[in-house]
Amino acid sequence: MKNNEYDVIVVGSGASGCTVAREMTRKGKKVLLIEKGGRAEWLGNTITVARMIDIPTLLRNYKDIVIFVNNYGGASNISAGSALPPPDKIFGPLGIDLSTETEEARKEMGVNPLPDELIGENNLRLMDAANSLGYHWRKMDKFIDASKCTGSGNCMLGCKTGAKWTGRVFGDEAIKGGADLMLHTSVKSLIIENGKAIGVETTKKDRFYGKQIVLSAGGLTNVHLLRGAGITDAGKGLACDWLSFVQAVVPGTRTIGSTPMSVGTLEHYDDDGIVILPVGPNWALFLGIAALSGPSHLLKFRNFFKYSSIMVKIQDDLTGTIGKGRAFKKPMTENDRKKIDKGVQIVTQIFKKAGAKESTVYPMKPAGAHPSATCRIGQVIDNNLATQIKNLFVCDASVFPQALGAPVVWTVVSLGKRLAKHLDTVVSG
Repeated sequence: MKNNEYDVIVVGSGASGCTVAREMTRKGKKVLLIEKGGRAEWLGNTITVARMIDIPTLLRNYKDIVIFVNNYGGASNISAGSALPPPDKIFGPLGIDLSTETEEARKEMGVNPLPDELIGENNLRLMDAANSLGYHWRKMDKFIDASKCTGSGNCMLGCKTGAKWTGRVFGDEAIKGGADLMLHTSVKSLIIENGKAIGVETTKKDRFYGKQIVLSAGGLTNVHLLRGAGITDAGKGLACDWLSFVQAVVPGTRTIGSTPMSVGTLEHYDDDGIVILPVGPNWALFLGIAALSGPSHLLKFRNFFKYSSIMVKIQDDLTGTIGKGRAFKKPMTENDRKKIDKGVQIVTQIFKKAGAKESTVYPMKPAGAHPSATCRIGQVIDNNLATQIKNLFVCDASVFPQALGAPVVWTVVSLGKRLAKHLDTVVSG
């Protein structure tokens, strides 16, 4: 780096952070992108996923299984490649229109359904069973390039072929355009002078100065940086999109080798806050969740390689809170449990229609895959994602006003694009 002064400093390199960095670089701004983790390159395996996940935080809060990720590209590296546009029921009431940014992202991320041969026989069979019961399953949009996809079904282990879009695509474009990337760098605090954010200080006591600071480091880190700057409302509330993998033995088929979430339904989303999509955990995640559920649950592993799996994901209540360090609390409410139970009942019907015996149906302990809503629009930030501190913004899933209860990548990319347009006018001005 030539010096330590920038137009924009982005803390966190997930899908949203990389989007802001790329958009601002394309506008001719000098950008610094800071990432706490590294850049794992050996993708498509359990070991690499374990390196990306924030294991210490997970173990410290083992009663509430909520997954946080530290790596260049963030959670998009281990996403299923599922594309749901920003839900209007979430952002419409706030007067936030993301339609233009959503369409821009659609084209740039290559959002389309997959052909049948990549969807997989298991998923097509489950879709037929669901629709024969009167449900409305369909092929789902994916940000996966079918010409590069091998159909392995290992999307959530990291895509080895580059078929799946991740935040790294935009991050790498930003770097090629002149942005600086600092890996293995933790931001300790924000530098505030006269009510303005002017930079960041790392744990190594290095200082970097910027005209605009964007926090895209996730629900925990964003909260602690904001609290350190005097914004005490940060962290009062936590959503995680509780999900339960529901397993069953369907004779003649299994989930392994099927592209996850390539079919499914959103028909229960608007009214009940429930999304139902076929996807299953890999062996390590299965064992981890089973172990945290109790010793007897480990016996279910004997059917692991026979199981078909359908996920029930919900919009959970904002009952969680962020504590000190990496601590948090995220109790499941009675309302959350009712939503999960309703989804499990629907999935059980589908499995039985597909040929499974009800005795083989195994709903796993709920886990949270999308920590969010800790720095909410309308409470911690305004509609432009600006904090009460001048020149300080937040842009990632932590800004959601409530639980999304659905795939988040397309939404945070759209928010990143929208923020970049606002920053361009502010920085230029």
